[in-house]
Amino acid sequence: MAEHRTKVAWAGFALLLGLLALAWLDGGREEQRMIVQPVELPLEQTEQGA
Repeated sequence: MAEHRTKVAWAGFALLLGLLALAWLDGGREEQRMIVQPVELPLEQTEQGA
């Protein structure tokens, strides 16, 4: 039974690492999008003000 537990533990650990890697990569992409968004927002405000 101990062997099965270690396999499950390693599988869970690998899955967690994979999810963390995906979240980190996706977070990097979101930061780039967030840099673009504030540039777009003032353009909309200037159009409304004009």
